[in-house]
Amino acid sequence: CEDCGKSLVGECKLHGPLIRAKDRVIPSRARLTLPHYLTLRVLELRAGNQQILGVFAKKVIQKRTQFGPYVGQLSTKLTRYDESRLVLQVLKDGGKYFLDTPDEECGNWMMFVRLARNQEEQTLVAYQHCGEVYFTTVKVIKP
Repeated sequence: CEDCGKSLVGECKLHGPLIRAKDRVIPSRARLTLPHYLTLRVLELRAGNQQILGVFAKKVIQKRTQFGPYVGQLSTKLTRYDESRLVLQVLKDGGKYFLDTPDEECGNWMMFVRLARNQEEQTLVAYQHCGEVYFTTVKVIKP
């Protein structure tokens, strides 16, 4: 305790507990890159309060709108498989690689794009151009 000059475990019985100042929560790199007309929503809550997020439109997005490039890490092996994560296979210099975003600090917002469960849900196609992966809308996306 700075007031009574004693080294204590826990709070001081005379002066009480310390008032803790918490750091501000800073959004990850991936969240900071999200365009203003898109939003993230929780799709699923897993054990340990792990949130599975998806990307949703806040305004109408026209057909043939291009997003990208997808930012991630290239590797020859997939380190962790999780059906909720988007992992792409790309061709580069004659080899096949995985383009993965293992955490929010090494990717952009496109890591939150989820696979469509069926053809009716599909709103985007992914393609590789000049060594980069892009998404283009295949129909109008409503909010």
